[in-house]
Amino acid sequence: MVAAGTAQKLTVDSQVSAASITNRPKVKYRVLGKTGLKVSEIGLGGHSWSYKQVPDGKGGYRKPTIDEAVRMIAAGLEMGVNFLDSCTPLDESSVPGEALKRLGKRDKVLISIRVSHKMKGRQADKKEIYKWTEKRLKLWQTDYVDMCLLCNTANDTTQSGYWDMSYSIEALDKLKQQGKIRFTGFGCHFTPELFLEAFDKYGDYFDIVSLPYNIRHRAAETLLSAAKKKGLGVITIKPFARGELLKNRDLRGADAGLPRDMISFVLENKLVDICTCGVHTIEQVRENFSASWTKLSPSGRKRLEKVAATRITDRRYAWLEHGWRYV
Repeated sequence: MVAAGTAQKLTVDSQVSAASITNRPKVKYRVLGKTGLKVSEIGLGGHSWSYKQVPDGKGGYRKPTIDEAVRMIAAGLEMGVNFLDSCTPLDESSVPGEALKRLGKRDKVLISIRVSHKMKGRQADKKEIYKWTEKRLKLWQTDYVDMCLLCNTANDTTQSGYWDMSYSIEALDKLKQQGKIRFTGFGCHFTPELFLEAFDKYGDYFDIVSLPYNIRHRAAETLLSAAKKKGLGVITIKPFARGELLKNRDLRGADAGLPRDMISFVLENKLVDICTCGVHTIEQVRENFSASWTKLSPSGRKRLEKVAATRITDRRYAWLEHGWRYV
């Protein structure tokens, strides 16, 4: 039996604990273009779950476990995050899908899937979209997703230029009618010029566009006003160029807080609605999402200038270096 004084102390401690959680800063929200959705200005990227970035204690790296994903997503939700993105690898959908099921929080988040590297501008696109969406619904353990984004690269497209989206639009309309998707968008590894062409041809149909944007790859700044004229919600990706801009940095020492500052830089642009980022540990969750209430300091901005000069040599990101490097 608990003494009355002890019980009172436990109650007070619980109230203090609850109050401290309530009073913590929260991620701010923006409106995602013509969708009208209220979205957290920082989103949880799918690459959080599909890459080996967690120290394994043996000098190597591993992927986050499901239990870790549950804790990370729960922490993100507590901080106000309500947007979860997923791309090609299956575990980018299955891991957060299982985490949300365990947390019982599906109704608290907006889920985005990306039909990646499959669009060819031909009749077969429809089958790919149906198959891709059905698979992701099962992996996310849900009856619908909030957004379906079409994505590919110049190498995926059989003809030059942007692919013909007419077949894709037909499939997306059917999925909307079935209640399996709510909003649609596109975002690809193409040149900025081809995005402008896509805005002109398809901007009236789609709701969202996804663009790369970070301190080094800034060509999105030349596109954002055109996207907004079409009412498109803007989701930016690769704030760290998938970690390339963080390589060989002392993130526990002299470069501490650098990832947060890189996200803060993106959020300074009010034409951006969501900056998605990858996280691999609970510490990264707390740091990255704190960018929503942490303004860049003069010293932080000066540090980012040095990051902007970082040359990326990984051939997988040549498209970023050749088309999006703009300062």
